[in-house]
Amino acid sequence: MAYTYCTQRGPTQLTILTCMTMLHMVGVSPVLALEQPRTLFVVNAPGSKAGAPVATPVAAPGPAPVLSLHDMVLNALRSAGTFGEVVGVIENLDDTYPIIRPNITFFAPEDNAEPNGFPFNSTPTLMALLNYHTASGNYPLQSLLNLKVGDRIPTVVSEISIVVSNVANPGYQLDNAMVTKPNLYSNANLSMSVHGVNAIFNTRFYNTAVLGPVPAPAPVAPSGATAPGAASSTSPGTKSDSNDAAHLSSRDSFSLVLVGAIALLFLCPL
Repeated sequence: MAYTYCTQRGPTQLTILTCMTMLHMVGVSPVLALEQPRTLFVVNAPGSKAGAPVATPVAAPGPAPVLSLHDMVLNALRSAGTFGEVVGVIENLDDTYPIIRPNITFFAPEDNAEPNGFPFNSTPTLMALLNYHTASGNYPLQSLLNLKVGDRIPTVVSEISIVVSNVANPGYQLDNAMVTKPNLYSNANLSMSVHGVNAIFNTRFYNTAVLGPVPAPAPVAPSGATAPGAASSTSPGTKSDSNDAAHLSSRDSFSLVLVGAIALLFLCPL
């Protein structure tokens, strides 16, 4: 026997009575109709198809990774565009000899810095040069401007200092090298600053009593000359050979004169 299930929501009794009347007309008991199991349907959001899968919510992106001080400084130097050489040097020496660290100020020489650039052929000299450009303590631009000409900034090397040679702004100079990119990087929390300079610091000139003068290059002997202390040698055509030839010529002439005198004695007896 087929059953017809009729439900109609409405606020008035008229709706219920109408529904029951219709059930009697088709021969279905209202009680049986009410006892039939009800089917539940999932109602989707407006505009969606019935039974369509619900989209999985997308998770929000996580926080960006935190860069180290070393990476932040190198990124600042790369962004400046004229410090490729010093970036390469710091990257190669970082594992065994860290340059970038808190509580310092690093003065980064620009590419092809005068007078001689970076001594890439000597690691100890290169490390010393970077140390001479690293001040102990944080010196942002404003702290540098508070100094006077002749004031000394200590470096991380004992007894070596950087001398303020010009306090104009712009045109500030240290060891006669101009600060071209002040506050290239500055971090007050870590007490660390980086400035760009256009030349290699003349550290020996300003620290003569400590480092001493630059040793003069060894003299080069002119072509063909004998170096001092070297053993002399005689080659054909030299003055020594000429003297020997003259000595032999004189001896031969004396022998001829002696032979002639003996011959005359035999031809002309007394």
